[in-house]
Amino acid sequence: MTELITQAGIVIGATASSSEEAVAQCGKLLVELGAVSQEYADAMWEREQIFPSAIGVGFAIPHGTDESRKYVSKDQLVFLQLKTPIAWAEEEVRCVLGIASRGDAHVELLGQLAELLQVPENLEIFHGSDSKEEILKLIASGASL
Repeated sequence: MTELITQAGIVIGATASSSEEAVAQCGKLLVELGAVSQEYADAMWEREQIFPSAIGVGFAIPHGTDESRKYVSKDQLVFLQLKTPIAWAEEEVRCVLGIASRGDAHVELLGQLAELLQVPENLEIFHGSDSKEEILKLIASGASL
């Protein structure tokens, strides 16, 4: 689990003026962490145009298209906690969890994340914690790719 998300992949107090900018920041982090090539990062926004990834409770979960999986060198998560919420499709988003996955493992992760987000205390941590370690532990407690 420690290799799936690291403190280097968590940004607290990020600023983005749009969903496009937030997705680009996630893609850039994934590239910097060596998980994907720029083609995958670009495909994250392409997929967002087809089906927005905002899931409610202040969260969006952008990821690439099925075709872009060939540009993923390792499964990786990145997390942005936005300083100010942004409009994302019909939702208001405060947290963005970018996913790079070579296979279908992200489907299981989404289910585990949905369980985490049903607990109000967890939402408070995701939305308001200023500790990368606390957010890392919470994501790790629910993710078992």
